[in-house]
Amino acid sequence: MKNRYIPITAIVVVLSIAAAAGFLMPPASQEVPARVVMDNSGGRVIFTHLYHTEDYGFACADCHHDEIGQDTPIACGSCHPPAFDEKFRAEHQKNFPTEEACLRCHYDTPEAPLAEEDKPDTDFIPTRADAFHGQCMSCHEEMGGPYGDDTCYECHAR
Repeated sequence: MKNRYIPITAIVVVLSIAAAAGFLMPPASQEVPARVVMDNSGGRVIFTHLYHTEDYGFACADCHHDEIGQDTPIACGSCHPPAFDEKFRAEHQKNFPTEEACLRCHYDTPEAPLAEEDKPDTDFIPTRADAFHGQCMSCHEEMGGPYGDDTCYECHAR
């Protein structure tokens, strides 16, 4: 009777060790994220990032403007916020790894609160929605993906 518990105990111990190891070991970092979730007023978009890079063969620079001498592109929302409001103006500096990034929008690295005439003209910098629509829709139109007014819910969740 006792002998039948030995294999069950061994299996439980092995599975417990495997579960603990899986829980305690950090996951391997991915070079390219599998998906990127973009929350917005038009309905959440789950962008299949890995699918677009591997299956369609896009390089990082095809969508991300530049990488400012680093391995990882800067998040789109760092330059293209939902709105150019006071919160963005006060906090956007935290999104950039180097001062070199400031030169994308500023003529010089800002050292103090800027005078109104020294601030970039945000009329020429697209918001996040405008940037995504411009980038995604133009590529979808060229590549034959979902495109046009009738296809919003191909990407946007309802």
